[in-house]
Amino acid sequence: MATKAKFAILSLEKRRWRRLHFAVPIRVTLDKSRHVSVINSHGYMNPGGIAFFADTDLAIGDEAEIALTDYDLTLRGVLRNRAGNQYGVEFVASSAEEAEQLGLFRRTLSTRVGRLV
Repeated sequence: MATKAKFAILSLEKRRWRRLHFAVPIRVTLDKSRHVSVINSHGYMNPGGIAFFADTDLAIGDEAEIALTDYDLTLRGVLRNRAGNQYGVEFVASSAEEAEQLGLFRRTLSTRVGRLV
């Protein structure tokens, strides 16, 4: 059963990306030293990254694939911070195809957020 995403703008602080509350079911996949971890969670995202909760120990700097399960979209990111069981991931693109997919995601998200302001 698909869960609908929920939008709400949280703040307009001095940040690279507008902070907003965009909750969506995600699947996080980390591939480290022949060991693959898959985490199902909910993420709170903005155009630059996503925060998600996980009851596991992940390392800052790990690369992850973030699949937005309701939208058939997978983005690549790097774990940048942690606060308890909440992790922050910055979206990155290592190829032209990933850059195109990330750009499309950002344009789509900006369009949706623009309607809420």
